[in-house]
Amino acid sequence: MIHLKVLILEDSPDEANYLENFLRKQGCSDIRITTNLKDAVTAYDAELPDICLIDIYLANKPDGILFAETINEHREQRRPFIFLTSAGDSTTFRLAKFTSPYNYLLKPYNPLELEYAIELALSKFKQEAATPPAQTITPVSDTLFIKKGNLLQRIAFDDIRYIEVDGKYSKVVCPAEKFVIQQSLKDLQAQLPPVQFCRVHRNYIVNVKEVTKINTYNNEIFFKDGESLFFSRRYIDEFLQAFKIFK
Repeated sequence: MIHLKVLILEDSPDEANYLENFLRKQGCSDIRITTNLKDAVTAYDAELPDICLIDIYLANKPDGILFAETINEHREQRRPFIFLTSAGDSTTFRLAKFTSPYNYLLKPYNPLELEYAIELALSKFKQEAATPPAQTITPVSDTLFIKKGNLLQRIAFDDIRYIEVDGKYSKVVCPAEKFVIQQSLKDLQAQLPPVQFCRVHRNYIVNVKEVTKINTYNNEIFFKDGESLFFSRRYIDEFLQAFKIFK
């Protein structure tokens, strides 16, 4: 870790000191500590760290998740990040999971856990950067064709409920079946009708015709069959424009 540039987002002085002391013992000297979302974003843009260590809750607000979403928006300048939190509830974990963190540690963690988490995050990020771009598929009319074994199966846009990131692939979720394809969400969205399919999260595109309820308090979308998923506040304005809303 000698030449590692680390950005820390942590509002607890004791926790921040612990992380700084740990990193310096590992030989890391380029460390930036921030205590709020605004300063963290500014530091990230200015310094482009090699990795970020992020506390999820700052002053009881999940600003760490918002910072992770900001990192994900950097695309070519995206860097790995690890969540550090004392919140062990499933809701916090689910919200954090949708940002695709490179690791997730519950406080209190020991130095060896933190060391291994950082090494694994950096290794995973390096492997992702070396992965060649996926092949694209071309939709036809109001449908797209998906390769399944030796067959090309035709799927109507209306039969798609949502599309999600599935590791290095994308998963097209239909009422009766799911299809995994080698194409990014960004490329897929460019081939789908924008009035029907909206990006609601870094990991999700939804078919607005399938949406029955939207909980704007806890950022949850419900579909016709009762299934739900979380959306990002970053996409809420564009998403809600797809509906006529009466108050």
